[in-house]
Amino acid sequence: MKRQLVVSMLLGLSLSATVAQAAPRGTYRWTDPSLEGKPWTAPAPSDVSHIIYLNNCQPSGCTLHSGFDDSTTDTSSIPNGTSVVSAYSGTADQWNQIVQCVQQTYAPFNVQIVTTRPAAGTNFHEAIVAGHAADVGEPQGVLGVSPFSCGYISNSISFSFANEEPTNIYDICWTVSQETAHSWGLDHKFDDRDPMTYLSTGPSWKQYQNQAGSCGEYSARTCKCTYDVTGSAQENAYALILATFGSNTPDTTPPTVSITSPSDGASVQPGFGITANATDDIGVAKVELRIDGTLVGQALTSTPYAWNAPSNLSMGAHSVEVTAYDLSNNTAKATVNVVYGQACTNSCPDPTQVCVSGHCVAGPGNPGGLGTTCMTNSDCSSNQCADDGQGHKYCVENCDPTMNSCPSGFGCVAEGGTAGVCWPGANNGGGSGGCNSDGGHGTLLMGIGFALFVLVRRRK
Repeated sequence: MKRQLVVSMLLGLSLSATVAQAAPRGTYRWTDPSLEGKPWTAPAPSDVSHIIYLNNCQPSGCTLHSGFDDSTTDTSSIPNGTSVVSAYSGTADQWNQIVQCVQQTYAPFNVQIVTTRPAAGTNFHEAIVAGHAADVGEPQGVLGVSPFSCGYISNSISFSFANEEPTNIYDICWTVSQETAHSWGLDHKFDDRDPMTYLSTGPSWKQYQNQAGSCGEYSARTCKCTYDVTGSAQENAYALILATFGSNTPDTTPPTVSITSPSDGASVQPGFGITANATDDIGVAKVELRIDGTLVGQALTSTPYAWNAPSNLSMGAHSVEVTAYDLSNNTAKATVNVVYGQACTNSCPDPTQVCVSGHCVAGPGNPGGLGTTCMTNSDCSSNQCADDGQGHKYCVENCDPTMNSCPSGFGCVAEGGTAGVCWPGANNGGGSGGCNSDGGHGTLLMGIGFALFVLVRRRK
């Protein structure tokens, strides 16, 4: 007789005000409830299949029979009777993106992700990625379900109901990764970076974390199984999958990283923005920023990779270094050197420079200097090219609209609050500059504010 217990359902769950609730997620069913709390042990290598078959049930759906789990005979313990799961309704390109995402998620392990049914006589895990929850008798809103035991289930079938949200690539990938792992005894984990989580915070692409943490859905709880090393208090999803399948060919290829802003040799001021690009053939784990060798802020685990420099940056030269780490802890670094300019009040010793917000920057006579025309941020010494929305683009410097901080011929155009930029001709009063919002510049000011938000202000 088939014995099942619904351990956790998404419907009707409450959430404390301090934790963001995820979109509806998957669940699991015990194959034998008496196993709850029992020790988890790695299966014998001879009992493990390293093949995960992603089945989109195209073109005409998948027929499942009710019974003890056996992917080779299309038999599953999830439906209560013969069921038909409708074919995945997304496009071929979307399906390929889902497959690639799952492959990258499982890349650290000795697992083969395939989309063609293995030959007769081959053992495999079948991940059905199609249909709706109702196709197998699950309540509306459930995105996935899998058989569960405190250990590896041979030839199991997991379900990720992709037609509930066929275009949400990362969410489907997350669900597939979670449901397949339930079949080898992994519980939900209270870690928004890991596929075993219920939490929608954290990166869109969830990756198995090689770090022990509490089990749980929307709050920490005791794990349903007793795991090696961590016991019932915590779970390390990465270590459990590694113990089940072993490691893939060692990844020795480092990621690539580049600093997109500021440019090397740029003149900057405290609080300047830093942005970077980082990629890897398998996946980027985190990206860190250091200024003069000191770590700034927290490591970022998802794009955009953007920071702001400390506001108390001292005058002089500074080294900006961004380090990217992949899932195997290979690293890559990119470095640029910047200068927080010479202190000034109204003028600078170098006649080619002008005084902005108390420091000397490249003036209109320098290529890329303040007020020179530009097309992109890289054309400017400040790495800031502003557009008034009427076809006028100039290199700008940051200024405070509440202070007289721009040189003669420029005015501090407000972007909001205490943020602004020195814009040519915005100063009607002459002299040493200052803020101005009259004299018919209303349209100009609005255009600048919008363009800068798009081109420059994508910072974290």
